[in-house]
Amino acid sequence: MELNDRQNAILQKINAAGQVRVAELAKELFFSEMTIRRDLKMMEKEGFLKRTHGGAVENVSEFQYPTHYRMEINKEQKKHLAEKAIPYLSDNQVIFLNSSSTLMYILPHLPKFKNLQVITNSVLLLSYLAKIHVPCCLTGGRYNEIEQCLTGRQAEAFLRGVNPDIAFLSCEALGGDGRVTESDQDLAEIAKVAVEKSKATVLLMDRSKVGNVSTYDICSAEQLTDVILF
Repeated sequence: MELNDRQNAILQKINAAGQVRVAELAKELFFSEMTIRRDLKMMEKEGFLKRTHGGAVENVSEFQYPTHYRMEINKEQKKHLAEKAIPYLSDNQVIFLNSSSTLMYILPHLPKFKNLQVITNSVLLLSYLAKIHVPCCLTGGRYNEIEQCLTGRQAEAFLRGVNPDIAFLSCEALGGDGRVTESDQDLAEIAKVAVEKSKATVLLMDRSKVGNVSTYDICSAEQLTDVILF
């Protein structure tokens, strides 16, 4: 299901507040309550939310939004975050990017630099890099439909055979004890190898993820070159 502008607006509101009311959405978005209810029904079917009496609540515990939908959530903040990463870019770099909606906003800045090569496990990032003519190498591996990326032993083996100048990562949680963690074991392993093999690593993430802990460890904050938050 491809979300239209109205449905994307609903998704952003529910992501920010955790819950929404039909009457409030109808008033804010200038559509009838019948239209909003129809949207919520369709979005529940696709796993984006759970309907309640008079509204809906988020469903992130059971469904991880696909990367191309997450790109529309907090778009301006993610653009600002990507701009803070620019000082770490320079000519002649080999760059690793993991699968992340936030890192998509770094890509438009890459053509400003000469002789870059990007390594990624993200099929979505690869498709964009091809459009802007930035050389890119895609890891092999098992395809993750939700993340639109490659993971598993083949992807990890590929990364162990390269030495990026810098890795840009965005992960699920940064604990109060400095642990960087992820809820998906395969994604955590990819990020872990990237940290180990890269000369520098920059983590970009939403401040709301700070203080949280997910299931699988990636690294400690001490292993990172910088953490950029918005």
